[in-house]
Amino acid sequence: MNIAEKVGVILVNLGTPNSTSEQDVRTYLAEFLSDKDVIRLPRFFWLPLLHLIILRTRPKKSAELYKKVWTEWGSPLLYYTFSQSGLLSQKLNITKSSNFHIDVAMRYGSPSMLSTISKFQKNNYKKILVVPMFPQYSTTTTRSIARELANIQKINTYKQMEILFIKDFHDNQLYIQSCKSKIEQFQEINGKPEKLVLSFHGIPESYIGHDEPYRDQCIHTSKLIAAALDIKEDKYEVAFQSRFGKSEWIKPYLASRLESLPGEGVKNIQVFCPGFVSDCLETIEEIGEESKELFIESGGDSFNHIPCLNDSDLFIDMLKNLLENHQSLNTNYKTIL
Repeated sequence: MNIAEKVGVILVNLGTPNSTSEQDVRTYLAEFLSDKDVIRLPRFFWLPLLHLIILRTRPKKSAELYKKVWTEWGSPLLYYTFSQSGLLSQKLNITKSSNFHIDVAMRYGSPSMLSTISKFQKNNYKKILVVPMFPQYSTTTTRSIARELANIQKINTYKQMEILFIKDFHDNQLYIQSCKSKIEQFQEINGKPEKLVLSFHGIPESYIGHDEPYRDQCIHTSKLIAAALDIKEDKYEVAFQSRFGKSEWIKPYLASRLESLPGEGVKNIQVFCPGFVSDCLETIEEIGEESKELFIESGGDSFNHIPCLNDSDLFIDMLKNLLENHQSLNTNYKTIL
């Protein structure tokens, strides 16, 4: 690969407000909840509900939650994504794989995908490799990123750019080993639980179909992690968190299992979230605080949240491996629209 073939790499995660102010949280939620891949209710019904009710009430509560997890560098998700980018750049430079140049974007909020692609375009990059930071493919996350890429490439400036796309890495061997290592390191210090709970973000049951392999990929990932850890089926389980609204989502619901497990004689659990590569509001607050409180109130004795992969060395190795093998992994993003 020569200098003319340099590749701009964009690590894309979900997003975050610019600050914990109510207005910034409102702006972020408005963009996120306006996405047709996320909320699939009829627009004539959903948009008035969103702007007249939800965005007038939810931002204040969400802002208070963000304040609990905010750091001096901003949101944990943004911090860890930039940390992943920096460490990945270092590993690539060490191994002379310097034709990859790494940057970061968020699907919602800043830095936007458009702004990051624009930086590469202004520096004469002709080829971009987009890496959605979602191990399991979902139409609500990865396809949404693909749709945004399609919108960007409608702009004349970006029409001629070649955009490569990694669809998922749910069964990547280094990803599984990264999860295994993170869990084992935690258990070396804190001991093993009676049960390990692998919690993934939920999606509405109605979204599951031929083009939505998310649930199957979550289960497959979980089986691979359990096999790597050499734990039996009765020593782990899969659950889905973050349910929003009253419609039925994929089950089992994490909250329901946390209420039931103590009554089943399981009072010491650890929760790991393989679908989140960076700690964020949904892991630090929802799992580390709210879920722990629910489990203890339901009769549990010990609840531990195992941190996400974040900027662990094995996970950075996995990202490096993805880039170095991107030609065999590349998906034309337009095929999943």
